[in-house]
Amino acid sequence: MSVSKYEKNGQTFWQVYVNVRSKTDPTVRKQKRVLDIQSERQALAEERRLIAEVAFEIAKAENKPLTWNEVIGKWEVAMRTDKTQFQYAPTTIRDHVSNLTRWTGIWLHRPASDLNRADGRDMLREMELLGKSRNFRKNIKHTVNVVYKWAMEERLIRGVQTSPTDGLQISKNGPEKVPDILTIDEIRKLLQYAKEMENPWYPVWAMALLTGMRNGELHALTWSDVDLTTKRITVSKSFNTRMKSVKGTKAGYWRTVPISDELQALLLELKNTGGNRQHVLPRFWEWDKGEQARVLRMFCIGIGIRSVKFHALRACFATQLLANDIAPARVMKICGWRDLKTMQFYIRLAGVDEQGATQVLKMLPSDAAMMSEVVRLFEVTK
Repeated sequence: MSVSKYEKNGQTFWQVYVNVRSKTDPTVRKQKRVLDIQSERQALAEERRLIAEVAFEIAKAENKPLTWNEVIGKWEVAMRTDKTQFQYAPTTIRDHVSNLTRWTGIWLHRPASDLNRADGRDMLREMELLGKSRNFRKNIKHTVNVVYKWAMEERLIRGVQTSPTDGLQISKNGPEKVPDILTIDEIRKLLQYAKEMENPWYPVWAMALLTGMRNGELHALTWSDVDLTTKRITVSKSFNTRMKSVKGTKAGYWRTVPISDELQALLLELKNTGGNRQHVLPRFWEWDKGEQARVLRMFCIGIGIRSVKFHALRACFATQLLANDIAPARVMKICGWRDLKTMQFYIRLAGVDEQGATQVLKMLPSDAAMMSEVVRLFEVTK
């Protein structure tokens, strides 16, 4: 705030400039300026009037409830700028904002403090009607809770105690769908055809099926991670398709994958044909753009086996190990799973717990028993 004088056309005038920022919300700011005041006394009086006027407008703005869109915007800025308290990756922040804009679009211009559980139920019901998975709906609900609770803690939302989705139950979509994975015969057919047809993706698919490594881990694998002497691969990094950069593994820790005789033969072949390439596997523009699933699906359709996602190759690896009596704890360690729930899913998919359980049932008549009954019946009728 200032009062200053200046010369114009040979006359002396005063001006008043007032600049006030809210103490509770730094984004709220009001500025006013008045020119051509005839005397300093009038300028001082005008300054007092402007200060009172601006203070009233600031107070009014502070009490005005923020819209849900404004809350999302402030959350995004806070997440991007305060890295000491919040550890979200830029892509994660962008995904959250995008999902909130998409699925809570009808809320955006409403006061955030007016939102309630009825709004939350409507949003979840819409997603269910559009066929969104239970996990997807849970993630959106969680994101709404995170942003809304942050805004309440920051006093951006006042007068309410809970998020509009807090405590809401997520209904199931219906019967669980059995995921598509390849049988051992289909795996062999995939690799045989790919090798015979000299498909450039053959080593990538073979490595996925022989190691259980994730797509990004395979893409980032370098020869420095491979020890052919001790016959093990160290998995410590992963390629992020969206960021076009290498980061840590999904689980956040490194692990080792044993090299089988088949895998060693494949690695030696790659070593001999790769020249001075740093990466173990060849580079493809489709892979760099994240289109590896489309390439695999098209090839599967072409050779007449079920069309699967690229990630299904990892599931094939796990289920084949489990089906061949490799202990679940070892499979869990090789694949880099921390969550027992995930491991149980693959055990169920492989049918390990159930295998052989029905052998104890002896219900059908044997051939010998059937023949004795026929003989006895013949003797009676005779």
